[in-house]
Amino acid sequence: MNTKHYLTAILIFTTFLLSCFSAKSQNISETITIARKGIGYAYYQNGKVLNFSQLLSLTKENTEAYNFLIKADNWKITGLFFGVIGGGCLGYSLGYALGAAMAGNSINMKILLPVSLVGTGLTFCSFIFEIVSKDNIRKGVDIYNNSIKQKNNPNIDIGISTNGMMFRLNF
Repeated sequence: MNTKHYLTAILIFTTFLLSCFSAKSQNISETITIARKGIGYAYYQNGKVLNFSQLLSLTKENTEAYNFLIKADNWKITGLFFGVIGGGCLGYSLGYALGAAMAGNSINMKILLPVSLVGTGLTFCSFIFEIVSKDNIRKGVDIYNNSIKQKNNPNIDIGISTNGMMFRLNF
């Protein structure tokens, strides 16, 4: 063969390789970021806001990150349960005290004090459950982001396959 044919073949092969790599690099998933928004947090990917169910569906392939997010959801539900009961107890005791004061009756501390203490304790527990939930969400997102970064590390594999030689470049 002529040198022109060799150079043309090399040029076509190089163009083919570069077009394959650029097509692969466009399919890389981007990382998830967490930002404080008001009282809670907002989750972003590619500039779009994600809700918690979308966050779960994104991390479903990564079982470790998905398990942390499921734990976070369970902690959040438990915290909500304790918060509602604690708020109800505090509301009952406050309503009892206000009703007795407005009616001109004396306030019965035997009822008011234990209910107020239980309500305060349950509300405090709900804050702890919420903190644990946020920590689990942060751990799950960090694990997901680290797995994306590890998938995108460039490496070259050269070997022998059943059909001949193999050359693979991952980035």
